[in-house]
Amino acid sequence: MSQGRPRPENRNRDFQSSNRPRRSGGRPLTTNQVLVKYDNLLEQHLITRKKYYEYYNRVDDRQLKKLENNFFQSIEHLRRFESNLEPWQKEALEKRKTERYRLDLTYSLNRGLDTSLPAPVEITDEQIEDPHFKESQKEAFEMYKEDTEESEGSFDDYLKFKGLN
Repeated sequence: MSQGRPRPENRNRDFQSSNRPRRSGGRPLTTNQVLVKYDNLLEQHLITRKKYYEYYNRVDDRQLKKLENNFFQSIEHLRRFESNLEPWQKEALEKRKTERYRLDLTYSLNRGLDTSLPAPVEITDEQIEDPHFKESQKEAFEMYKEDTEESEGSFDDYLKFKGLN
C-alpha cells in the first residue's frame, strides 16, 4: 500500500466503529425480563468472583490482572444495570431480593406472638457487660472512681520517676 497507490476507501467504516453510541431507545424491560437479566448478571458476577478467588495464588500476574479486571467489570455491570432501571423496575427487583430472605417466624407462631410488630428491646448500659473487662480492671475502676486529678509531666519525667533514665 505504501507504493504510491491510493488506499481503497472503506465504505463501511462508519458502521464498523466499536465506540459508536448504542441506541438507548426501545421498549423498557418487563418485570420478568428485569428479573431474568438481573439473575443472569448476578450469576456471571458470582462465577467471575469464584474464579478470581480460586486462582488468586495459582496464576501469574498477567492472568491475575485479567481475572481481576473481569471481576470488577462484572460487579460494575451489575451496578450499572441496577442504577439504570426505572423506579417501578427497581421496586420489583427489590421485592424479589427481599422475598428470597423471608423472616423465620416459627418460634413466634408456635407461641402465639404477634409477628407484625417487632418487640421493643429495652436494655440499659448497666445490663450490658463487657466480656473483655477483667476483674482487676473493675477493682481499679472502683478504687480510683473519686480521682479527678489530671496527670502532668513529660515522658522524660516518667523515665526519671521510674529510674530508667
